[in-house]
Amino acid sequence: MTWVIVGILVGGVFAHWTAWRLRIPVIVFLLAGGLVAGPITGTLDPDGTFGTSLFPLVSIAVAIVLFEGALGLGWKGVQEAGRTVWMLLTVGAAVTLVGTAVAARYVLKTNWDLAILISCVLVVTGPTVVGPLVASLGLRGRLGSILIAEGTLIDPIGAILTVLAFRALFEAQTSAELFRILGSTIVVGMAIGIAAAIILTVILGRYILPDELHTVATLAMVVTAFAAANHFADEAGLISVTVMGVIMARQQMAPVQRILEFNHALRILLISGLFILLGARIEPQTLRSLEWRNVVFLAAMVVVIRPLAVALSTVRSGLGKRDRLFLAATAPRGIVAAAIASVFALKLADNGHQNSQLLVSAVFTVIAGTVVLSGFGGRPLAKKLGILGGERKTMVLLGASPFVVAFADSLQQHGAPVRVMDLDRDALRLARMTGLPIQHGSILDASTWDSVGVHDAACFLALTGNDELNTLAAREAAAVLGRRHVFQVAPARKEHERWWSLPIGTFARPLFATGVTATVLRQRFADGWQIRSTPLTEQFGFDDYRAEHPKAVLMFTVDAKRRIELLTADTKTALRPGTTVVALTSQLTDPRRRPPRVTPIDRQLP
Repeated sequence: MTWVIVGILVGGVFAHWTAWRLRIPVIVFLLAGGLVAGPITGTLDPDGTFGTSLFPLVSIAVAIVLFEGALGLGWKGVQEAGRTVWMLLTVGAAVTLVGTAVAARYVLKTNWDLAILISCVLVVTGPTVVGPLVASLGLRGRLGSILIAEGTLIDPIGAILTVLAFRALFEAQTSAELFRILGSTIVVGMAIGIAAAIILTVILGRYILPDELHTVATLAMVVTAFAAANHFADEAGLISVTVMGVIMARQQMAPVQRILEFNHALRILLISGLFILLGARIEPQTLRSLEWRNVVFLAAMVVVIRPLAVALSTVRSGLGKRDRLFLAATAPRGIVAAAIASVFALKLADNGHQNSQLLVSAVFTVIAGTVVLSGFGGRPLAKKLGILGGERKTMVLLGASPFVVAFADSLQQHGAPVRVMDLDRDALRLARMTGLPIQHGSILDASTWDSVGVHDAACFLALTGNDELNTLAAREAAAVLGRRHVFQVAPARKEHERWWSLPIGTFARPLFATGVTATVLRQRFADGWQIRSTPLTEQFGFDDYRAEHPKAVLMFTVDAKRRIELLTADTKTALRPGTTVVALTSQLTDPRRRPPRVTPIDRQLP
C-alpha cells in the first residue's frame, strides 16, 4: 500500500506539472494515468489495495473537495452567477434527467428503471473537473462563476435524486416514503451544515483554538458534519458540507483565508488521487464492452441534451451568445458521478439485477468522453469564441512617490499595463496627472485588492518607503499570485548585511539590486537621475553600456518581441543585442552620445 500511495502522489504531481507546461486541464492526464496504471497494465488495483476502506476514503475526499469549492465560491460567487445558475439547477437539471433517460432507454437498449437511474447519476457535473478547467482557461467574471456554482451545487442534487430513484424503482417504496426521505435529507443536511458552520465560526472567532489548529479543526468539523448527516439521512452529507462552506465564506467573525489556502493545496492532492483511482478502478471488461452504442449515447449527451438544457436555462439571462455556446459545450462529469455509479452498481448486483455493469460502462463513457472533450477542446473553443482569459500582463505597483510614478510611466510606455495603488491621495495625484490608472485604499482592505485587480495581475511590486509595509503587502500578494510573481524594493538593513539571508518567505524577490533601497532611489531621482531606455546593438553591447553607466540601476529589459522582464538582485545580466535596457542613470559621461529614446518622466505638478 505504501508504494501505491507514493505512486499516486508522484503521478499526481507529474500530471499537474505536465498540464501546467502544456496548458491543458490536469484531469485529462490524471484519468489517463489511472487507466494506464489500472486496466491497461494492471499495476494498480484500488479495491485490492484499500479493500473496504476505499469508498469511505473516497467519500471523505469528495466531501472535503466540495467544502473547499463552496468556501471558495461563497455567497458572493452564487450572487455573481445570478439567476442563470438557479435555472440550470432546476430547468436544466430537469431537461438533463428526461433527455438522458430517453437516450439510455433507446440508445443503450436498457429498461426504463435503469435508464432513469443512469440519468440521475449523470445529472451532476462536478467541481473536481470544472474548477481546474475554469482555472486553466483563465475564465473570469460571470461565466466562470456560473460553471463553478453549477458544478458545486448540482452534486448534492444528483446524489439525492439517485437515492430517491433507487428506492422508488428497485426497492418499491411508496410516494409518502420517498417524500419523507427527500424532506429528511434536505432538512438534516442543511441543519447539520448550519450548526457546524456556527460552531466552527465561534471556535475560530473567539480564539478558543490557536491559529495552528484552525485548518485541522476545520477539516475535522467538515468530516464530522459529513459523517453525521449521512448517518441520519442518505446522501445528506453532501448538502451539509456545501451549506457549511457557503456560510463560512459569508461570515465575518472568523478568518478563512488561511483555511482556504490550505484546503486549496489539499484539494489538488485529493483530486489527483481521486481521478487516478477512478481510472484505475475501471474493469478491463468494461473497456472491452464499450461499443458504438456508448459513443452514440455520449454524443447525445454532448450534442443534444446539454445544449437544450442550457438554451432553456439561459432565456432572458443576459448572457451573450458566445458565453451561452461555451456553457452549452461544457459539462464534464467527475468523481462524484463515478462514486455514485460504483455504489449503486454494487447495490444493483446485490439485488440480482442483470445489467448492473451497464450503469458503470455508461457513466464511465460519459466521464471519459466529457473530460477529454473539455480538456482538449475547451481552450480552442474558448479562443475561437473570444472568451479565453488572456495572458496576465498588468503590473500592480504599491507606492506613488515621484520615482515610482516615473517607473510605472516607463513600464506603460513599453507596453505593460500598470496600476498604481497607495493610501496617500496627494501622492496619487501625480500618478493620475501622468495618465496612470490609480487605486486608493489600504492593503488591509480586501476591497482594495479586488478593485486594483491583483487576482488578475501578472506581478505585484512593493515600492513604498516603508519596508514593513512592503513586506506585509508582498506576503498578501504572494498568497494570490505566488512568490515567483511578487517583488519588493530592497529593505534598508545594516551595512554589508545580505538582507535575503533571513528565512525564505520573509521578503519578496529583490528588485534591482541589494543595495538599492527606496531611500536610495528617491534620493537619486531627486538629484536629477533619469529613467532612460537604451537599445543594445552589435556595435554597442551590454559591456559598452556598463562601461558608460557603471552606476546605473538596471530596472527591466524589453526584448525584440516587446516582452518585459523585471531585473532583480539575482538576475544574470548577460544581455544580447536587440534587447532594450531600461535603467535609472545619472548624466551621460559622453555628452555626444544620446540614447535613442528618453522616457518623459520629468512632468511635475504645477
